[in-house]
Amino acid sequence: MGITNFNKLHDKFTFFFLSPKYIGKSNLHQMQKRIIQWEPDGILTRELEGFKNLIRLNVPVILFPHTKLYKDFINVWGDHLAIGEMAANYLTSKGFKNFAFLGFKDFKWSLERQRGYETTLAKSGCTVNSYIYNNSVELWEQLPEKLVEWLDTLPKPCAIFSVTDELNIHLLEAAKNLQAKVPDDFSLLGVDNDVMLCEMASPTLSSIDQNGRQAGFLSAQTLCQWIESGEKPSSDIMVNQNTIITRNSTALAVEDEQVRTALYYIVNTATTNDISVDAVVRATTLSRRILEKRFRESINSTILEEIKKVRINRIKFLLTNSNLTLRQIAYELNFTSFENITRYFKQYTGMLPLEYRSRYKES
Repeated sequence: MGITNFNKLHDKFTFFFLSPKYIGKSNLHQMQKRIIQWEPDGILTRELEGFKNLIRLNVPVILFPHTKLYKDFINVWGDHLAIGEMAANYLTSKGFKNFAFLGFKDFKWSLERQRGYETTLAKSGCTVNSYIYNNSVELWEQLPEKLVEWLDTLPKPCAIFSVTDELNIHLLEAAKNLQAKVPDDFSLLGVDNDVMLCEMASPTLSSIDQNGRQAGFLSAQTLCQWIESGEKPSSDIMVNQNTIITRNSTALAVEDEQVRTALYYIVNTATTNDISVDAVVRATTLSRRILEKRFRESINSTILEEIKKVRINRIKFLLTNSNLTLRQIAYELNFTSFENITRYFKQYTGMLPLEYRSRYKES
C-alpha cells in the first residue's frame, strides 16, 4: 500500500504482475525478457527466483528480501532485533514468568527477532523455551501436530512470541488440540499484523505491526531520488516504526483471576467507551484498593494506566490504518469532544494526533 500511495501522489511507476498461480507457474525466463524489453529506469522487487539477474540491467534496484540481506542490492529491512526486544518487554509487562519462542531456522530476520527476544529476557534472569521450524525437512501441514507435543512440555501460564502471524494460527490449532486455553494457558504474540488472519482467529491475535506502508512509501521515494540524482543510497533502507496491536490472545493471561477479569473488561470496553476505574472495579468482586494492589503485583501497572494503554493504542491504530477524521475517531472512542481526545493523546504520547498520523501513516 505504501508504494501504491506514493504512486497516487507522483505517478512514477508501472506495475508488473506475475501470472496468477491458478493458471500455472510463471515462466521466469519470459518474465525477465519482458522486463528487459521495458527498459525500466529502476526496479522495486521482492526476492523472487532469478531476481539476481536484474542487477545486469545496470539500473537502480531496491529489494524486499525475505531470507537475508544481499550486498549487491539496496535492501529494505526492518529492525528485527528491536522487534524481539519489543515483544519481550511487552510480555514481561503483562506479568509473565514463563516464556517461549517459535521461529524459522534459515531466515535472518527470524534469527534476529529471536536474539532480540532472548537477550532482553536474559537481562531479567528469564530463559526461553524455543521451537525452531525447519522448513527444509518439516512439512507446514504437519507443524500443528509437532506444536502439540511442544506445548505440552511448557509450564503454564506461558507467553509465546511467534515471528509471524501464520505461525500463531498453527499455535492456536495446537492449543485447541491440547485442550489448552488462549490466553489463560498460553498467551500468543505474532508479527506483521495481518488483519485478516488476526481478526478471523478465535481468540483474535495480538501482533506487532511493522508499518509496511511506511516501508513501501519510503522505498518508492528512495528509488525515485536514486533515478533522478544518479546517486546510489549509501546504505540499506531500515524501517523501525513498530506498534503492538493488542487483541484477545494476550489480554488475559495473568495468574490472578480477578485481574484477568478486569483486563478482559478493559480490553473489550475501553476501545469504544471512556470507562472509569470504578467501572472496572465493578466488573470484579474486589474493592478498589485491593484490585489496585493486585494490579501492581500482577502486571506492575495501575487500572487507569491499562485503560489509557488500550485507548491510546486504539487511537494510534485508527490514525495509521484508516481515513477517519479525528472527530470521527473521537466519536468511535466516545470522547466528549475533539479537544478532549487531542489533549488525552498528547499527554500520553507527547504528540498531537494529526502529527502522529502525518509521521507514521505514509512516510
